[in-house]
Amino acid sequence: MKFLRLTLVFNKTTIGIDIDDKKQGKELLKIFRALKIKGIYRLSSSRRGYHFSIKTTKTDKKTQLLIRYMFGDCYGRWLGDVRRYKHGLDHFNILFDEKKGKKAGAWKDIQTNKKRGCRNK
Repeated sequence: MKFLRLTLVFNKTTIGIDIDDKKQGKELLKIFRALKIKGIYRLSSSRRGYHFSIKTTKTDKKTQLLIRYMFGDCYGRWLGDVRRYKHGLDHFNILFDEKKGKKAGAWKDIQTNKKRGCRNK
């Protein structure tokens, strides 16, 4: 059995958003650019959507969940994190680098579209 490699986003100033539809992901990218939101994005491993990792002011987990919901985060992912939050679990805001042997695309800066490392600086 292969283990899945994943990125855990524990930094309280970073919020991960998983959009399962390419068209919706491209629209969200336009919105983030228009609002000058800093962060990174990439094509998901399924190639059907996008992952976003955006910078915010320090927020608690409840506020992060609200922001993710408002931006259209994958409902299943969001609901799983709501349940983890209610039970006080630390595993929160997970974006997978690889699923079923398929790797996600390279991270790119939201504003410049230049390739970036996996850290949201």
